[in-house]
Amino acid sequence: MKKVLRGVVIVALVAVMLLGLTACNKYKWEAVGPLTNGETQGNGTLAVAQDGYLYFVNNVADDASLTKDQNEWGANGFNGAIMKSKINADGTLGDAAIVVPKMFYTDTTNAGLYIYGEWIYYVARSQKTDNKGNLLSSLEFMRTLTDGTKTESIVIVEDLSTNYIFTSTGLLYTKDSNIYYVDLTAKKFKATEVVSEYTDILVSEEDLCMFYTKASDNEYVQGNNLGVVTSTGTAKIIIAESAYAPDGVDYRTNPSTLFTLDIVGYNAKDNSIYYTKTCKDADAKVATIGYALPDDYSFNKANEIQFAKKALSTIYTLGINVGIVDVSSATIASYAKMDDPLVENKSDELTLSSTITILYEEDGYAYYLESSKLYRANLFVAGKVNKNAYEEKVSNVTIGTKYGAPSLLNGYLYYESSDDATYLSRIKMEYNETTQDLLKGYIVSGYKAYTYPEDADYVINKDDEAIKDKVPACVTDADLETYISKHKTTKE
Repeated sequence: MKKVLRGVVIVALVAVMLLGLTACNKYKWEAVGPLTNGETQGNGTLAVAQDGYLYFVNNVADDASLTKDQNEWGANGFNGAIMKSKINADGTLGDAAIVVPKMFYTDTTNAGLYIYGEWIYYVARSQKTDNKGNLLSSLEFMRTLTDGTKTESIVIVEDLSTNYIFTSTGLLYTKDSNIYYVDLTAKKFKATEVVSEYTDILVSEEDLCMFYTKASDNEYVQGNNLGVVTSTGTAKIIIAESAYAPDGVDYRTNPSTLFTLDIVGYNAKDNSIYYTKTCKDADAKVATIGYALPDDYSFNKANEIQFAKKALSTIYTLGINVGIVDVSSATIASYAKMDDPLVENKSDELTLSSTITILYEEDGYAYYLESSKLYRANLFVAGKVNKNAYEEKVSNVTIGTKYGAPSLLNGYLYYESSDDATYLSRIKMEYNETTQDLLKGYIVSGYKAYTYPEDADYVINKDDEAIKDKVPACVTDADLETYISKHKTTKE
């Protein structure tokens, strides 16, 4: 009996050891370049730089038909993988290699990578399945060392469209109108609810926080609260539902002191937040407001700045002391501080071809997306919209925004290409005002020489010397075939 039991114990121990080895090797990957561990640029976007290396999402992958086997670690090839390239002294990139062999994925916009210290933080489809083996609609937040040799799971969320942001110490994410925080410095990762039942949210990648609105806990009170969850997971109410009531006045029974607040913008340069206010009295007066946030997020209603007598739902912020721009339609106008509560300080209007998304300002020009194309114009003069602005198309590439607007990093604009199967591409932002030549975009993961079939009657990229006779180096076979068919020209 003892011998049999001993044998069973030995077998059991071996099995446990094998399981342990399997678990340890679950995310096995060979080292890719050095383990970097310095200051980063571009956190929260699809391309992040650290210590002379670029880490980026190869392409915006489609998970519509993704199976569990295809979602295994290392099974999906280049599709959606996180890549690593050396940044050369002249800004060009070295050969790209897969550092995270897992498909980056989420249904939310404004998604991206984060790097803190020696870890890359990201999100992917989880391997959880239903009883038929189909992948569930769940995401897995993960981290991998910058050389790819170690990977850890942080938390699985049963929601494909969760908003999230990684900070240097934690993860903030949303689910079912609640906000959760995971302490990434703890020995064991655990999600803690910090805000319940929010009604609106704005994620600030720059300030590494989440602003939110929340209805009153008293069902009979019509106003709401505006708060923030900081980078360390601390929730704080900035504007309480009672904030506008004079001393001695019961706000709960005075609709003129109650407001519904809706967040419409944030400016990281001066830490200012923008929101609309709708009074709950019979007149239901509306205003668009800006407020410069103190370091402790305290609120003083006397320091609010009114910009408009109406609710501006889509704005571009110029700064609390300059103004805001209404970009909700093709006709744009700027609003400065209202000195008279009845008179708006509005600029002349400028009508463009369609609505725009302003990306950044540089050397007197605003660069923006219009109908998925890149333009620039001298939109602003002395903080006001310039009705005589001259619009110039900067590039003819087609820019996608599934994971958010393009990002500017070290003189290059990184964007999702809608021309070449959503592979991350970049434009060197050196627009020549004299020649006005359109700037070209190139796939970030690089190109390789193309071997033509013996009977080929075509050439590839004939008119582009930078990639003539080359094809993308890190794409799927199907995307490569599509690329060749789109970029080939019959021989003359």
